[in-house]
Amino acid sequence: MVMRISRPMKRAGTKNEQFKKRVPDVLLPILRGKKLSIYLPETTAPDSVTYVVTVTLGDMITFSLGVPASRLAKVRHAAALGHVEAFLDAAQRGPEDLSHLEITSLLGEIHKALLAQHEANPPARHMVVVEDGVEEWSELSEWQEMITDAEVGIRTMTPQGRAAAVSRVSRIIDVDAFLSARAVMLSEKSYRDLVEGLPSTLRRVVETLAQRSHGNYSADPYAPQYPQWKAKTTSARRLTEEYVKTFDDLFDRWKAEDKRAASTISTWRGYVARFTKFVGHDDPHRVERVDALRWKDALVAEGLKKISTTYLAALNTLYRFGLRDSETTGINRNPFEGVKAPQKAVAGTRRLPFTRPEVALILSAARKEKLAHLRWVPWLQAQTGSRVAEIAQLWATMVITDDAGNPCLNITTAPDGGSLKNEGSERVVPIHPDLIADGFLEFVKSRGKGPLFYGGSKGKAATQLRDDQKHPSKGVSNRVGTWVRGLGITDKRKGPTHSFRHWFKSELPRISKCNILLVNAIQGHSAEGDAAGYYHPETPEMLEAISKLDLKGMADSVLKAEQLTDA
Repeated sequence: MVMRISRPMKRAGTKNEQFKKRVPDVLLPILRGKKLSIYLPETTAPDSVTYVVTVTLGDMITFSLGVPASRLAKVRHAAALGHVEAFLDAAQRGPEDLSHLEITSLLGEIHKALLAQHEANPPARHMVVVEDGVEEWSELSEWQEMITDAEVGIRTMTPQGRAAAVSRVSRIIDVDAFLSARAVMLSEKSYRDLVEGLPSTLRRVVETLAQRSHGNYSADPYAPQYPQWKAKTTSARRLTEEYVKTFDDLFDRWKAEDKRAASTISTWRGYVARFTKFVGHDDPHRVERVDALRWKDALVAEGLKKISTTYLAALNTLYRFGLRDSETTGINRNPFEGVKAPQKAVAGTRRLPFTRPEVALILSAARKEKLAHLRWVPWLQAQTGSRVAEIAQLWATMVITDDAGNPCLNITTAPDGGSLKNEGSERVVPIHPDLIADGFLEFVKSRGKGPLFYGGSKGKAATQLRDDQKHPSKGVSNRVGTWVRGLGITDKRKGPTHSFRHWFKSELPRISKCNILLVNAIQGHSAEGDAAGYYHPETPEMLEAISKLDLKGMADSVLKAEQLTDA
């Protein structure tokens, strides 16, 4: 399970807020045991002085924010999150080779940081008694000795010597903490170059601080010599309040604009959660193309089907949305662009339609049912070729009369949040005469103005659903499917409800001799091509074609066969 942390956390035994963030699994072998230093503000002021928190990295990055729940805790958490995300960015990029200019600018950062820390109160000078009299001493003289010792270590030209040099000046500057706080991971060569340039930089700091201790606060003569350091990470920019910080943020923004069906939202959330678990973090900005490719390969290795149109399509859609609104999301690339899992259709897996005897069996069995959804949903599917969800979410108010007086189904979004697959799914379809003769309109009237197949005996509407909450008609659809399987139609290639659409697509033009455009219009299939989109049949034309389907005769044929068998 991926842990999503975007706010301070509580910890038992203390009132102070905690910072917690999981280290991505892929980075654990690199970072475990290393130290990370984080600069946190003392106050909420924009120019607040900072203090350092140093943590040893394990599975989690955890430390106290030093205060109970408050604005200061939130400010510190935001600052910590920026440091941590930048550091993880750097770790994911790997050790970097810096140019001489960049190394020099990093040394300038050290120079600037030490002056900022000490120049207001330079290390004091003291007069101490020695054997030969009185001698002036200051901490700066100790610094000089440390620097000299460091130079000796560096001259050995060995990693051990450089490590000793870094350790010797650690009281002046903790080099590793300095680099981690600035989200910099250096290659071996660049680290060596930085350490070798360190003594001369520290001597310049000592010289300027000595001037400050004598009251000379004129401009530092060395500051202009260092080029400005330009961090390679974009994490600081991503901390802008309006930018998305997690996949949840990105998903919620997309969901608010796209208005997909609740079932799609629920399913896609699962895809996103699966990806964040795979990649080991919840930051959409840090995802690279290689992450998308690795995930695609992992899904293929699992033997999953339709990967391009499910898992990859979900993430691709999110990133396209983020890239489109990059000014407010901060997303500046789509790592899933062009990532596909070409999977050839395997013989023996394509969806099959019901046969005429199977449709007859279902219709005959439905006639004997007392439960409304089992009695009417199969018949409505058989006469319209609709998706089961479109029928299951019908309300009594969605049964209307056209201009010619024909009873029709107004297949549209349900008043309580039931949705359609796409724009082309919205349509008006006349009701087959066989359903009218069997009492369907009387049943509709008994439901008042509410849902036909859920909501209890009085057809009460569902309460206002959350965007990602499944519509109650989903349960109706599932129960119909289970019932069909119970009739003995167990072929996995035949969807217990969806195979009606396949049957209808072939059966209606064969029986009524109508064109495929009319069939598409009745079923709510999107028009193929711009020209087809201009075709809008009238309901009487639909009714003439639908009426050619002898639904009653099909259901009666099963009863007659049963009677002959019994005889």
